[in-house]
Amino acid sequence: MSVILVLTHTRDDCASMVMDHLNNMGIESVRFDTDQFQKSIKLDMSLKENGSVTGVYRFETHSLNFEDIGVVWNRRIHEPDLGNQFDSNPDIKDLILTESTWAMNLSFTMIKSTIVNPWEINEKLKFNKWVQMQRAAEMGFKIPISCLTSSSDMIKDFWDLTGKEMIFKKIRKGLLIKKDGKRILIHTSKIPESSFNDETISRMRFYPMFLQKHINKKFDLRSVVVGNKVFTVVIHSQDIDIGKVDYRTAAVLGKLDEMKHEVVNLGEEINNRLVDYVQSFGLSFGVVDSIITPDDEFIFLEINPNGQWAWLEHKTGLNISQAFAEHLSNLNK
Repeated sequence: MSVILVLTHTRDDCASMVMDHLNNMGIESVRFDTDQFQKSIKLDMSLKENGSVTGVYRFETHSLNFEDIGVVWNRRIHEPDLGNQFDSNPDIKDLILTESTWAMNLSFTMIKSTIVNPWEINEKLKFNKWVQMQRAAEMGFKIPISCLTSSSDMIKDFWDLTGKEMIFKKIRKGLLIKKDGKRILIHTSKIPESSFNDETISRMRFYPMFLQKHINKKFDLRSVVVGNKVFTVVIHSQDIDIGKVDYRTAAVLGKLDEMKHEVVNLGEEINNRLVDYVQSFGLSFGVVDSIITPDDEFIFLEINPNGQWAWLEHKTGLNISQAFAEHLSNLNK
């Protein structure tokens, strides 16, 4: 049987949990901590005149040839960690980081085996909530109306369209480092009516703002789709004020335990639609965030093809990791 290659990073629990199951099943897996590329993991690749590619990853204690890889689990790729070795020369550090990252990533595209999920699809999808929501609407899910603009007039019009119930969402970065070195994480935030004035609007003109109608919710849902299986957990985000708009804000501030988690079955119709939705992108795994309104309406928000789920298993006992191990094993036959 071929080897399962797990692309992850040194701090990821999901990879560890699944690899434990694979080990218990007698299936060989190799962990590739992408943040350790060029430190403890090296790459050699060759391209022949006939177009054939050979490659080998060299770890500290062993090597792995591309041809021995049966399945690649693209769990979560991080850029290499260069430490402080090149801090004295930022330009050189940026060059080395960029070249190392792209060398690593292009090597993944040269592995001729099943990939969960394909790197190119992940990169296109993971920060593009617009593609995600458009596909969801096409497949019958209800979604929040949204707006992307730096036009003051359009911002005002959208404010009126939402009935003054408007939220701001990050497009990509979500991390702001101030001059004093403090790090600020930007999560979804509701714009108070008292703050929506000409001064606020004028500050919105510097880059396109991702705005959305705020929808009141009974609770949040996180659904983990693995192959044809769906595992859904209710997160009682409305139990604490700081979790009402975005439960991740509460989680970052250490309030996760103050929000009750419980397993729920969304029913065959929604579960099948979630599986179809994930597979419509060519994926076999995805983490879908959604909400249930006070009127028990299901609203789709987004999908993360590399989403976190380890804490859901820890809190509820859902055996997501076992399902994932079985899914990878079936693909490796």
